[in-house]
Parts: sequence; structure tokens; C-alpha cells
Amino acid sequence: MRINFIILALAASILTATAQRKVTLDLDRTVALATDSSLSVEKYRSVLDTWRFAFLSWKASLKPQLSLESTPLDYEQYMVQRYISDEDRDIYREQQMVYAEAAVALTQDIEALGGTLYASTGLGLLHTFGGDINYDQFTTIPIKVGYRQDLLGFNQLKWNKLLQPMKLQQAEKTYAYNVEATAGQAVSLFFQLALAQDLLRMAEENLQTCDTIYAIGCRRFKIASISKAELSILDLQRANALNALENARISQSEAAKSLASYLGMERNTDIELIIPTVYSPMKVNAEEAVAFARENNPAFIETRQAVEEARMNMEKAKVERRLSMNIDASIGLNQVASNFFDAYHNPLTQKKAMVTVSVPLKDWGKRKNNYLQAKSQLEEAEKNRDETIRDTELDVVLCVDDFNKRHDITENSRRSLNIAQEAYDAMLTRFIKGQATVNDLSLAQNYWQTARQNYTQSLQNYWTAFYKLRQLTLYDFNKRKTIEHNKQ
Repeated sequence: MRINFIILALAASILTATAQRKVTLDLDRTVALATDSSLSVEKYRSVLDTWRFAFLSWKASLKPQLSLESTPLDYEQYMVQRYISDEDRDIYREQQMVYAEAAVALTQDIEALGGTLYASTGLGLLHTFGGDINYDQFTTIPIKVGYRQDLLGFNQLKWNKLLQPMKLQQAEKTYAYNVEATAGQAVSLFFQLALAQDLLRMAEENLQTCDTIYAIGCRRFKIASISKAELSILDLQRANALNALENARISQSEAAKSLASYLGMERNTDIELIIPTVYSPMKVNAEEAVAFARENNPAFIETRQAVEEARMNMEKAKVERRLSMNIDASIGLNQVASNFFDAYHNPLTQKKAMVTVSVPLKDWGKRKNNYLQAKSQLEEAEKNRDETIRDTELDVVLCVDDFNKRHDITENSRRSLNIAQEAYDAMLTRFIKGQATVNDLSLAQNYWQTARQNYTQSLQNYWTAFYKLRQLTLYDFNKRKTIEHNKQ
């Protein structure tokens, strides 16, 4: 009995695990699932996080940097030459030395000047022993403050202040753009399944209709109301309808698996779709859409960033053609004593001022060619920017034109579907009464099925254009707000 119970429990669990999960999806929920948890969005989010961490790292570098630098142990054993005055000669003796030091340093980059302000304090101990020598020396630097800078050099800090926020903005807009592309793909898969389900329903209805018509045809053939050839046509239509049904089932299954997999669901999920209608007549202004694209589309930001980076490289190459002059000036206190406390007593003033100059004399045109290369790259970046602006603006204008026409096309398709439905119902009634031929009924049925497909296809085209426009402008023209997916 116990074994039978275990077997039944296992069988029940297996059946539960393999049972199809049924999910009802409308277009909004489909898009929400795709943009929230699909694998592609997770990948895009990781890329965005990388750029965010880089930006935060740069922001942190602008703040004072505190560090501890230490040499815990430095041991040396060597021979030293010593003069013995009593004997008037030099001798060599073994000597050993142990040295340790530690210093705390504070640095702050100055963006406007491109230099670094620094301050430090440190302590060192030198212990020397060997033979008749055994003594300690403490060296202290209670405080030292200084500044170093390349006076005529390239100011990387100034350019970082311009480029780093631009890079983060570009990364955030690229992420939003890619998420909207994911939404567009979800819309495409949604309507692929909608079309497949519609074709499946039509195939089922068609087979049912063919069975009914064939049964009616058999009765009419018995009373010689139709010919053998016409009955054979009805039988052929029924066979074709059966084949079409099987093909429709395969297409529907493939479309359902594709959508479920894209949304992160089990592939055998039974998905029921709620087909959307269209928004109330909404016209998008092309100039307004182009303005939103200029502000939000990552292609515009990327090309602006590329131009600024090219300008930076050209300025750097230009500066490197000239002489380089560096200064390093500091003032502080220091002292040396044989014990720790005396090393901090009556410290002496320590001053330092150093100027280094590097003048290029002969480099066989290296610096000049580097500058000309950077200048050429700037010109290329500016041309790429202009080309990107032209192409992207054209894409936006064409998309706006397409979307503005889709509402009327969809409404016309809906009216055509209603007319085709009424015509088919009327023709089916006439056929049953013997007032219409098989060809008349088949033609009406074809018109009706084509109208159904056209309506679903027009809905797909409408929503595809809407989400494409969202992607290009990163703006929701229905809710009248900028699209942002980068909030944490």
C-alpha cells in the first residue's frame, strides 16, 4: 500500500510539473515582461552598470585622496670602508642596516589648472649595527604641503569634466534605446502569435464549414441538385482544410514557444492573447519628433561625444608639439634625532622648488604627423556627426509619416472585415438554401479570411510603427513624457 501511494504521488507531481501553464497577455503586459526580465535587457543593464561604475569612479577621483604608504622592512648587509686614525689606515668592516618608514599622503586634483595639491606627514627609523656600531636615527616630516603641475601641458582633468557626464548620458540613452528595441521585438512576437492564432481559428472554422458544406453537398447530390464534380470539389476543399489546420497548429505552436521563451516563460506555456485596438486618432508632429530625437536618441549623443573626444586628442597632440615645463614646489618641516620624541622637537623648515623643462629638438616629424592625424580624425568625426544627424532625422520623419497613416488604415481594415463577415454569412445562408454555388461561397470565404488577416496585420503595423517611433525619439507621444528606463 505504501509503495502504491508513493507511485501515485510521484505520478501526480510529474503530471503537475508537465501540465501547461495558462497565461493571458495583453500588449502592455507583454511589453512590460520583455523590458523587465528578458535576457537581452539583463545584458543591457549590465553594460549600463559598467558605465555607471566608471562614472562614480571618476566622481570619486575628484575628491581628496588619502593613502598610507609604508616600507615595513628594508634590511641590508654590506661591507663599509672605515679609517683608523691610530693606525693611519683604512679597513673594511661588516655593517647591517634595518630601515622602516610610513607616511600618510593627501592629494587633491585641481580641475581648472590641471595640477595636484598634496600634503603629507611621515616617520622613518634607521637602525644601524655591526661591530662596534649600534645606533638609531628617527627621521620625521610632521607636515609637508606642495603643488605640482605641467604649466604648458595638456589638461586631462578639464576634458574629463566635459566627457565623463556625456559618456554616462550616452550609456543611459543607449540602454533606454535598446530596451525599446526589446519592446519592439516583443510587439513583433506578440502579433506573430496573434496572426498564428487567428489563422488557427480560421482553419478550425474553415474545416467545420467544409464538413457542414460537404454534408449538405452529399444530400443535394443524392437528389441530383449538384454534380459529381461539384461534390468532389467540396471533398477536396475539406481535405485541404484539414491540411491547413495541421499547418496552422504547427505555426501557432512555434509562435507561442518563441514568445514564451522571449518573455522568460516555460516554452509549453499556453498563452491567450488580448488583441489591442488603436489609440484615438493621434497625429505626431514631425518637427517635434525630430526635436525629441535630437535630445534623447543615443546616436546624436554618441556623435557629439566622438567630436569632443577628437577635439581633445587634437589639443593633446598640439600641446605635445611644444616644450613642456613642470613645476613642483613644497614647504614643510623635518627633523632627525636619535629618539622618537626629539625627532619632533624644534623641527627645521624644509623647502623645495623644482622646474623641469623638456624641449623637442628633432623627432623627424613625429609630433607634427600626430597633430595632423588628430586634426584629420576631428574632421572625420564632424562629418560622421552630420551624416548621423541627417540619416536619423530622416528615419524619424519617415516613421512619423508612417505612423500618422496607420490609424486610418487600421480603421479601414476593421470596416472591411465587418463587410466581409456580413457578406460571408449572407452567402453561407444562400448556399444552404441552394441559392448560391460552391464557387460563390468559396469566394466569399476567401474575402472574409483575407479581411481578418489584413485587420490583424494592420494592427501589427500600427503598433510596430508606434514602438519604432518611441525607440527613435525615446518619447511616449501617448503619455506625453520622455521614456526613461535607467531609474534604480
